[in-house]
Amino acid sequence: MSSLAGLLSQAWRFDKGRGLTAEMELLDRNLPAAFVTYTLVAIMAAWAYWSTIGDASVLWWGVISTLLGIACFTGRHFLPRPSDPAKVLVYAQAVRLMAMLLGMTWGLFALLFMKPEWPITLTLVITMLSGMSAGGLVVFSSSWPVSVAYGLPCLLPSVLVLLPAADPVSQTMGLASLIYLLVMGVFSFHAVQVTRRSIHLRFENADLVERLREQTGRAFEARQMAEEALRDAEAANRAKSVFLASASHDLRQPLHALGLFLTALGHTKLDARQRQMWGHVEASSAAASEMLNTLLDFSKVDAGVITPLPQAFAVQPLLHKLERHFAPLANDNGLVFRVRDSDLVVRADPRLVEQVLRNLLTNAIRYTERGGVLLACRRRGDQAVLEVWDTGIGIESAQHQAIFQEFHQLGNPERDRTKGLGLGLAIVEGLARAMGATVSLVSRLGRGSVFRLGVPLSLDVVAPSPAPASLVDAQLAGVRVLLIDDDEAVRVAMSELLVAWGCACEVAAAEAEAVKLLDRFIPDVVLADFRLRDHRTGPQAIEAVRARLGRAVPAIIVTGDTAADRLRTAVGSGMTLLHKPVGSVPLQRALAQALAPTSGQADAPTV
Repeated sequence: MSSLAGLLSQAWRFDKGRGLTAEMELLDRNLPAAFVTYTLVAIMAAWAYWSTIGDASVLWWGVISTLLGIACFTGRHFLPRPSDPAKVLVYAQAVRLMAMLLGMTWGLFALLFMKPEWPITLTLVITMLSGMSAGGLVVFSSSWPVSVAYGLPCLLPSVLVLLPAADPVSQTMGLASLIYLLVMGVFSFHAVQVTRRSIHLRFENADLVERLREQTGRAFEARQMAEEALRDAEAANRAKSVFLASASHDLRQPLHALGLFLTALGHTKLDARQRQMWGHVEASSAAASEMLNTLLDFSKVDAGVITPLPQAFAVQPLLHKLERHFAPLANDNGLVFRVRDSDLVVRADPRLVEQVLRNLLTNAIRYTERGGVLLACRRRGDQAVLEVWDTGIGIESAQHQAIFQEFHQLGNPERDRTKGLGLGLAIVEGLARAMGATVSLVSRLGRGSVFRLGVPLSLDVVAPSPAPASLVDAQLAGVRVLLIDDDEAVRVAMSELLVAWGCACEVAAAEAEAVKLLDRFIPDVVLADFRLRDHRTGPQAIEAVRARLGRAVPAIIVTGDTAADRLRTAVGSGMTLLHKPVGSVPLQRALAQALAPTSGQADAPTV
């Protein structure tokens, strides 16, 4: 009883002293992007519900939510700074009130518009609530009182709507929503504890540095203190890595399952209205995955597990593809987006080149207020130089090296442009280094910037495009797949999708269960999660299956981990590696490649 009272006390009372200041400073960095995202998603949710269901009353909810998001974004500038120890408690209480109001609007969305007699409303509302609750708990994860103030009113109303419903499906979904609420609460609590430990370690490191300054006259003791400080710093970095990896993995699981369910749903017979709603939900799922994918991209670069697959390809189709994606974004910001045509053929990894250019174009549009953005490709000797020009704010020369460091961002004092994680250019530099390419920058403050990526020219014939999805579908018909995953939602979603493709699928939650299935089911390919029960891994389970069958059955590893050591272990297994959330097209291609007679496992491609 006393432990429960203590837990409730922690959910209400803020930390004290400099710990609260550090927590609020971390939270404050995410607030502008959080308020902007909340406003945009609220508008999208109201429009999707109205266009799908036809209930115009949801527009009033959308207007109120939009005004609340704008009010929170504007009101933040009138709050005292979280770095002021004398007023940080006032700031914390105000932010908690904002978080509670934001959570209540999503709870109101469930109360008013989740109708058990209309299953389509359950799918739409629960999808929105899942994405916003997961994103909100990550944004507010540095303070448990703020996280609870947001998550409880956001998720609890859906439980209250679904549990009393008459039909068993709604009751089951209500129970699942209650379990999801409890799981997210536990995740939030542990995430806050890790953050607090990291903050305390940072304070300890700062204290150690101060002690070193005071003992500069005692060289031997100063050396011992420096070594101790280094060990503490490494421990703090390990704690940060564990937290990021755990948070990314735990959030990728439901997003991975959601994507698989949506893909399987897309293979069913839907009428035009349902197909439109399905498109909105799929877009929402993709948006929720974007931030985690950025973190994964950086983790793969940081771990050094990216293996370029160079090939000859024409630049022009890539330029047109990027134009189709970024021109509407530029137009929405009042900018002109231009592409200079090119007939050059280069030899590089087209996926990595595209990712570099996407990051550069995203930054160019973000930091340009007037004028435009130009994407071009020029010949320079034996190289092709891909260029991204902008007429933005420019970068002072002293920052030209620093901007390629992780978590380094340029912004104005109002911080209203700080929307990313500060990893885009670090990923660009890492991908270019992996390809053996070069990235250069020329910029003038207030005049704009140009980033250049140099890749080798090629005289080879351009490689053909991949097989269309329908052909891959035909290749998978009748394929026997053994799926090993300890997450029930992922097992159900993945098996539904594989069956929709015509595969025969058997599922197992652990290695021993998978081996037992071999008495009656001989798989053509094994699909395994990297992390399994009983401290076992996917590669170990696959080796057990191969040993039982007496042959090297093709295998694919799926992982949601971003920790560098786990990524290196997964890549080192020599098996095809996919990263959660896995899209249907990459999964189809990986299965087709694994089953191809000429495919080998030695290259261990990653997706």
